[in-house]
Amino acid sequence: MPLVSVVLIFLNEERFIEEAVQSVRDQTLTDWELILVDDGSTDQSTTTARALAAGDAKIRYVNHVGHENRGMSASRNLGVAHATSPYIAFLDADDVWVSSKLAEQVDLLDSNPEVAMVHGAMLYWHSWDSSATKVDNLVLTAGLADRRLDPPKGALAVKPLGRGPTGGVDVLVRRNVFDAVGGFEERFRGLFEDQAFFLKVSLHFPIYISSRNWLLYRRHNASCNALTKPTDYWRQRGVFLDWLQEDAGRLADSRVEVAFRRARRQFMYRRFAAPLQEVFNWLPEGSRERVKRVLGMGRAGASLHVNVGRRQESGPGR
Repeated sequence: MPLVSVVLIFLNEERFIEEAVQSVRDQTLTDWELILVDDGSTDQSTTTARALAAGDAKIRYVNHVGHENRGMSASRNLGVAHATSPYIAFLDADDVWVSSKLAEQVDLLDSNPEVAMVHGAMLYWHSWDSSATKVDNLVLTAGLADRRLDPPKGALAVKPLGRGPTGGVDVLVRRNVFDAVGGFEERFRGLFEDQAFFLKVSLHFPIYISSRNWLLYRRHNASCNALTKPTDYWRQRGVFLDWLQEDAGRLADSRVEVAFRRARRQFMYRRFAAPLQEVFNWLPEGSRERVKRVLGMGRAGASLHVNVGRRQESGPGR
């Protein structure tokens, strides 16, 4: 039995999947298995993934019945259903791991037996594209570094209940904890799937947030969240908040309930502002600056700002 099962989901990622797989192969900890989960791809990534599995006994290929597209949550759950290890890690096919990722995360869990899950800092990776105009920047999960958070503090530290950015699925989680919380919520096909899982774990178990960067989070225009309109984002955020209150146990702690009510009030305002944000985003840059000046918004454009960045607000995307 390998020590770590890596679940790598993909949908039409023929450009990047081999690089993602190579970053698993390059890990300094070599006691792993890799499960490639095809979420109904129609490009050459299916052929590539099958060939990678055929050429390496540590790699397996799986897909949904009928090669169906069922979304990120269902695909990760399918991968874990085929996993055999006590530790589970997740990787999206357009991202890349640092070579020390598994070794350092396993060491943290081994040395902290009460901790259920380890999160790292995430590098927003623009420089993979030589034509990129933005520079890479490191984002700390929840804005914290090297902290253990006992329940429910983890849930209160990140959006939407808190103010800090989530770290996507750059985690190592114990398999028994994954099973205890019921895995990923399959109603969340793309947005908020990571936040729902993070919340379920952090409401009931201690987590550890490290300052270490283990993930190069590729920024590109074809990712799921990059293609998400503000109105779609806030509509899905409403679905997330509805899901959160479906189980009374999630709001049993008064601190969580207070944070939930605050998030609900923010949602009511921001969902109505989202169409205006879409119009604003459509304007040429010069026109946007003129609108900001007219409204007295300054350079930040705070009144119209809706951050739909993948993991800052929502989570991973393809």
